[in-house]
Amino acid sequence: MKGPFMVAVPFTTAPSLRPVLQPVAGPYTRRNLTTATLDDADACEVLWAATAAIAAIGPFTTEAAYLVHHGPPQRCPPWNAAAAGTPRPGSTAAAGRLERGIGALDGHSGRLHDGEDGDGSWIRAIALRHRERCLGYLVIRARYPPSAEEAVLADLLARQAGIALANVARCRAERARTGEHATLSALESRSEYHDVLSRVAASGRGEEGILETLYEHTGLPALTEDLFGNLRAWAGAGRPEPAGREARQWDELLGNARHRPGAVRDRDRLIAPVEMAGELLGMISLVDPDRRATEMDASALERAGLVLAPELSHERVLAELEPRLRHDLVEKLISGRATEDVFARAATFGHDLHRPNRVALLRWPGPAEQAALGDAVARAAERLRLNVLIGARRDTTVVLVAGLEAGDALYRAVSDSLGAPGAVGVGGRCECPADLPHSYDEAVRALAVRRGSHDPHGSTDFEELGLCRMMGTGDGEREADRFVREWLGALLDYDSRHHTSLVATLFHYLESGGSYDAASDLLCIHRSTLRYRLQRIREITGHDLGDVETRLNLHVATRIRNVLTEPP
Repeated sequence: MKGPFMVAVPFTTAPSLRPVLQPVAGPYTRRNLTTATLDDADACEVLWAATAAIAAIGPFTTEAAYLVHHGPPQRCPPWNAAAAGTPRPGSTAAAGRLERGIGALDGHSGRLHDGEDGDGSWIRAIALRHRERCLGYLVIRARYPPSAEEAVLADLLARQAGIALANVARCRAERARTGEHATLSALESRSEYHDVLSRVAASGRGEEGILETLYEHTGLPALTEDLFGNLRAWAGAGRPEPAGREARQWDELLGNARHRPGAVRDRDRLIAPVEMAGELLGMISLVDPDRRATEMDASALERAGLVLAPELSHERVLAELEPRLRHDLVEKLISGRATEDVFARAATFGHDLHRPNRVALLRWPGPAEQAALGDAVARAAERLRLNVLIGARRDTTVVLVAGLEAGDALYRAVSDSLGAPGAVGVGGRCECPADLPHSYDEAVRALAVRRGSHDPHGSTDFEELGLCRMMGTGDGEREADRFVREWLGALLDYDSRHHTSLVATLFHYLESGGSYDAASDLLCIHRSTLRYRLQRIREITGHDLGDVETRLNLHVATRIRNVLTEPP
């Protein structure tokens, strides 16, 4: 049978343990430790409360507890053996060996061998450190090796005990300076501040309300910054000036704030991290150039950060979730899979499906990513007073627009915003959501015609397509494809085999009204090269390009091909 195993848990300060400590049973939990802190309970009582809580979550019993003030460690007497398991009585000689071993640790955790007891025990003294100072030691015993989860829970409880022990020392120092009455008044003020913060958070006033409460409580301007040091919000007189940090300095500040307990000083500011579930969300600060912030102000800052964390976390979740929900709704509307709740769902995004809508498709080449294109559409819609619902399908931005008469104004506004040209195709007007799939098909054709034309930049409405409007899906589209094969089949096959572009040459020649100069300019080739290509087209197809009816059929076939196929 294996001998007892002593578990050493390093004690440092840590964030709130509420999610971890909820399952802990026994007479002492985080609430008891917090109460002990606020009541300024005896330091030994705090330590035994911590060991009782640790005993409740694993195979642990208490060996000893020590406090360190300004001399050698002083052993705390047991107060209630039933709470944590009876401490091992041991002999006076064994206790002396234990104390000598702890004294040799010099403020750090370490293993102590107690082999003379004859049971092969492993004993480890755990240093209770807070801000580089050792406040005491705690020793706990396990009859068998604890699980990883039990060790982690013991560690977290020990960290909370370290905070409580440090607060006891701070309260004792405050009492010595200001007297008992002032300490109780400070605790009452802190409790009242906590209540006000909680009410502000519940009222929906959000980040600004929390900062305003912090400012009113401390008298110091308060602000929040994002992960990159950009100002988010502030409360107090005037807008705070940028701190002027370089990226490296900001990263170092973030690291210091996260790994040091409590608020940290950064030049003229007192700063605390805003974290949720181990994720850093931003920073909250007090502007304090005269360094008049007290420990109470620092505590208020840290508390504001804790209350603000759920707000920022919720904001981040919504920012990530909303685009997906919008895209999902747009996809259902244009594919004909919308349900009866589409009116209510669209209204949550500020879009009115009761009004007539049209589908607009946008494609921008080069560096204009879909996110940037969607933002540009939103800005353009606000400027034009259009009600839009923005989504995407593959590499095309899909926009449901209420109040749009023609796509030209939308195209110009988006182009101005992005500083680059693109293409817009607009479908027909829909009186009800059930017609949106039809408008989407029309917008697809309009966009294909625009991108395949001699001027691929601009906007094309479905109503402008002329003959191509007669092409529908199903049998109509298959008939159109047979028409293209009849007139352009030989030329398409030749281009495919020889990697030439004779079909494109024919299209631009016919689009230019048979003008050699205009067609050669569009194709960026010499007139003689154009003549040679047209001669090869005559030879391959057997068509007479001088015949009016032949030219018409070839022109229609090239246009239909641009609608049926994705342009290069």
